[in-house]
Amino acid sequence: MRVLKAVIASGLFALAMPALAEEPKLDRNDPNAVRCKRLTVTGSLARKERICKTNAEWRAISEQQNRDADDLISRNRAGMNPNG
Repeated sequence: MRVLKAVIASGLFALAMPALAEEPKLDRNDPNAVRCKRLTVTGSLARKERICKTNAEWRAISEQQNRDADDLISRNRAGMNPNG
């Protein structure tokens, strides 16, 4: 019975493979293309973590980080200006 289940499972997997292979390749710059990056783990000298996101998600993260940095700079400038 186990052999029969294994044969059926491998047959279903073989049928699914052509469908997976026919998926169109996306351009590297396409917003829906997935890109993986290896980021250093804070507090570790050697450990890195692999994170995969779409180009659109990476762009949104970058834009949010830039807004946060601009906000931090503008708040610090306002605190140092005596005319406020």
